Amino acid sequence: MQIINVMASSLDGRIGLHDREGDAERQSVGLSGNADQKHLRAQIEAADAIIVGATSIRANGECLDHPGHLGQPPAWYIFARHPLPLDIGFWQQTHIPRFLISPTALPLVPGSGVQNLIYGAADPAVFLHQHLSAQKYGQCLLFGGGIINNWFYHQNLVDELRLTLAPIFIGQSAAPFLVAPELPHRVNFSLLASHSEESFVFLRYKVTSS
Repeated sequence: MQIINVMASSLDGRIGLHDREGDAERQSVGLSGNADQKHLRAQIEAADAIIVGATSIRANGECLDHPGHLGQPPAWYIFARHPLPLDIGFWQQTHIPRFLISPTALPLVPGSGVQNLIYGAADPAVFLHQHLSAQKYGQCLLFGGGIINNWFYHQNLVDELRLTLAPIFIGQSAAPFLVAPELPHRVNFSLLASHSEESFVFLRYKVTSS
């Protein structure tokens, strides 16, 4: 199983203007565009599972509905500490396998098909990695935020970084980082491939050591 961190970042290493930024707002400020969206969907089409934070679901209201490996919807694993709003479309996406990953039990909408995996006192990244490995998944995409990315890099669980560089400086100290400070060690990468389109640069790196 591979954990592939798929992220888009500004040239100054920020992944949004603020923590609760949705896809539409990211496109409006230039952090995403047609080329980036095409690239994102191509990554999903090879994926068995997607890992995100609850802020992404709150901002967008639902999981991105796009086919994954073998044409089946990838399973979505959402890290959450607090209940998700009951009036968002996420709860109606019954054709997509969805899991809330939380330290304690969270309320679920009856009939939604959403499951709750509780990690308790365990390390959240290690807990989910063990679960994903048991499912015998091939590719799992880690969509971050900075805090969740930190968890996985901290535990040396990321195999690749697929980074889109957007042609923009955010230039704001409060804007979220690609990886939230601080990591306890350096992470080194080896470039596997690169190309550009519409002023976006698409980089593929292998994690080599930490």
